[in-house]
Amino acid sequence: MHDCLPPRLYLSIALGLAVLVTTPLSGCVGIVGTLDDGSVPDPGADSSTIVRTDAGDGGALDGASDSRPGSDSGPGADSGPVDSAAPDTGPAPCPAGETRCSGACRNTNTDVNNCGMCGRICATGATCSGGLCMGGTGCAPAPGGSTAAATAALEATNEARLGMGVPCMEMITEINAAAQNHCDYYVAGGASCQASHSEIMGCPGFTGERFSTRMRFAGYTGSPAFEDMHFINSGAGAVRGWIDSVWHRTPVLSPWVRHAGYGGASGGGSSCDTMDFGRGPSTPSDTTAVYPYANQTGVPTSFSGREGPPPPAPPTGWPSGYPITIFVNGSLTTHTLTVDGDATPIDHVWITPSDSTLLTSEYYMYANDPLASATTYRVHVTGSVDLEWTFTTR
Repeated sequence: MHDCLPPRLYLSIALGLAVLVTTPLSGCVGIVGTLDDGSVPDPGADSSTIVRTDAGDGGALDGASDSRPGSDSGPGADSGPVDSAAPDTGPAPCPAGETRCSGACRNTNTDVNNCGMCGRICATGATCSGGLCMGGTGCAPAPGGSTAAATAALEATNEARLGMGVPCMEMITEINAAAQNHCDYYVAGGASCQASHSEIMGCPGFTGERFSTRMRFAGYTGSPAFEDMHFINSGAGAVRGWIDSVWHRTPVLSPWVRHAGYGGASGGGSSCDTMDFGRGPSTPSDTTAVYPYANQTGVPTSFSGREGPPPPAPPTGWPSGYPITIFVNGSLTTHTLTVDGDATPIDHVWITPSDSTLLTSEYYMYANDPLASATTYRVHVTGSVDLEWTFTTR
């Protein structure tokens, strides 16, 4: 028998092969999961789970196709003769206080199309001040009939997305219904019916085994993408927990996921939060985004690693530094984390789409050790894009 552990995150992915089925531990509020090969990923109690659509539901996220630009290194990359002319020194340096973005010098402190870093676009009606997007949400409110918790979940999601400069998440009534149905099912059926993302036919409130089926049952006609679960019955709290993780952050903040709905419930000794996601309107495939976003303040210093399947542990073990995510359809070949003003690289874990089937257009990094408080950090990544920005811890 396993002891109950503190709240943690748990991730399962439905790609047609490894679909997580979970049952509660006796005496525990959380869940423990087994894969369909019979293995047990981790017996600890859980406070959050995620599932992604399988290939039959549309495959990878929009913009995450196999058309990512590759490296130009290797045979044939440049086999022409060497030019004996004077070396090209490149464009003239930008004036003080400006940064070269797409070939032009821009003031990233005030430019709404390059706010804080190149390519970060502020929402409609917003201004850029000190490298931060200010005002002008441009986001649609939660639809009529949404619960206060669903409204709070949407606002927490879009607060982060607006800071990143990515399109707003739109709350869809039918997805709200699907998510609420699943939480109602989760708390009504008792331990024998609680299977995290799956539902068991014959249990009270059954609307479909998989989240994509449940979304269609509720009337959603778009393309299902992800499902996140938490077990605290708090819309804003659940969203913050997902954002402060590694894998679970993806659907909440991805530029290529733009429809969502939230449901929450408590009863029978259980609590539930479900957020279902659909792809929604198309976002250009050349979009880039980062989190923590440029000039963000109050960033947490650490991550406990309590997520399943667990992200790669740093050599020093958990906790690590706070996770950093880069959303890009392309390859990143260099990655550096430093304290701003100090060129000494900070050792960190680096996860790419080639390292995990959970990733398509996301790169993750986190320092081996917790970050220092009230400190500004600089991140610089290069490859298909060149991104450099800073954030400050709480």
